[in-house]
Amino acid sequence: MNLVNSVYEISKKFMKNAELVFMNDDKIQEISTVMIKQGKSIFLLPDVENDYKGVLLELVAASVNYCYWYGKFDIRPEGASSTMMYELLQNAFFDYEDNYKKQTASDEYTFAFEGCINRYIELLAIRRFPLVEERGRHLRQLVELGENFVEGICNEHTEIEPHMINLISIFPGFASDMFLKRASLFFIQLFRRFGWFESDLHNLHVPADYQIPKMLHHFGCLIYEEELDDAIDFNQLIPKHSQAECEIRAATVLTIKKLCELTGWNVAEVDGYFFTKRHESEDPFHLTITTDY
Repeated sequence: MNLVNSVYEISKKFMKNAELVFMNDDKIQEISTVMIKQGKSIFLLPDVENDYKGVLLELVAASVNYCYWYGKFDIRPEGASSTMMYELLQNAFFDYEDNYKKQTASDEYTFAFEGCINRYIELLAIRRFPLVEERGRHLRQLVELGENFVEGICNEHTEIEPHMINLISIFPGFASDMFLKRASLFFIQLFRRFGWFESDLHNLHVPADYQIPKMLHHFGCLIYEEELDDAIDFNQLIPKHSQAECEIRAATVLTIKKLCELTGWNVAEVDGYFFTKRHESEDPFHLTITTDY
């Protein structure tokens, strides 16, 4: 089974007889021309000491990169955001490398990774991140085999599919999302950081979350049925796994794929174009309480 193709297949099934979300081909064509004219966006990431730690931090980040809002799209408890999540991650792992060296240079096992994970869970709790219990559970799934998984990617980083199979097999938190958003984002971040998996990124699906469909709707690429449009405008919850939520995400996946084809850019570059422009729109995004995104 090809995991990436499975995301495209389920997206096509939802959009075959869509009732709530529609793709606007004319606008998609129009924005692709604008994208080529404006050029690719710059996507900045925190510096890391070496490739191994960079991959490790991206794995940890991807495991909890979801749901920063609370109640309304613009309510962020204690400033919760992906930026704050990365800052706390850097703080939690500031001494990981020193402890790891001690661990591998002596017979005494210092539990470097597990200690940093526990510290990170505490920091997320203190900063009152939403869904903190779920975040703790997903982080603890990494403790036993996370470092081994990272070593495998550092040794071979040309094909995504084998690593994605391992990712969702070993860490079930990544597998629960049928659209595999956080799994996709993990590999996109490795491309942004190291330039890895460049060839496979021309087929990889977009991480379908809140912000990308918001921007596609803002630019007119996605059209919402009136009641759904009103629900989003008035911060009404869209149930997880509902038809509305699945059509929003399916349309996002297929629209970004079309934009990749029209621009010749890979999915990381197209995703980055819209994500870096997210603050240019004050439109609300759809609200779904989920660990998927």
